[in-house]
Amino acid sequence: MKLKDYWPRCLQDLVEFQRIANAEQPEFETALDDVRTAADDFFLATLSEYGCQRWEAIMGLHAADGDTLEARRERILIKYLDQLPYTYRTLLKYLKTITDDFTVTLDENAYDLFIRIRLEGYSQRDALIATLGQMIPANLVLRLKADIPQADEPAQTAACSAMVTMNRHVYTPAT
Repeated sequence: MKLKDYWPRCLQDLVEFQRIANAEQPEFETALDDVRTAADDFFLATLSEYGCQRWEAIMGLHAADGDTLEARRERILIKYLDQLPYTYRTLLKYLKTITDDFTVTLDENAYDLFIRIRLEGYSQRDALIATLGQMIPANLVLRLKADIPQADEPAQTAACSAMVTMNRHVYTPAT
């Protein structure tokens, strides 16, 4: 899309206006790209780099070094879904928005809440722990088991060595 295509034909043929159009074209393309990507920043699942920075500033979150865009989106989504009041059903709905692979065991008599959940990474686990720390009542003990898939790479070479020393001690009672 060329800027000079928006001008009347009588101005398009003038050398001065052609040079103005050539000078302004990069700014026009930048503005056009911003308008096209603005719709992605309306939804948390499709945030751009700029959108993530904006939401992190709003929510007081900090991006860790090496975080992917997807990990940052997940952290923002977890913080966004943090709502009051907290009930057992709300907790289950909340965990369901994160993943379908989870189990929750609540022992009311022992004031114990055990959650086993499958997550995508350590940053998602840390954000979940922070949210659950605010979400569950203070008199419950939270135990969380996060299953985070790891890339299994077989060892190229293996070297083993072992040494066993056995000492036998005989106890002789004093007489």
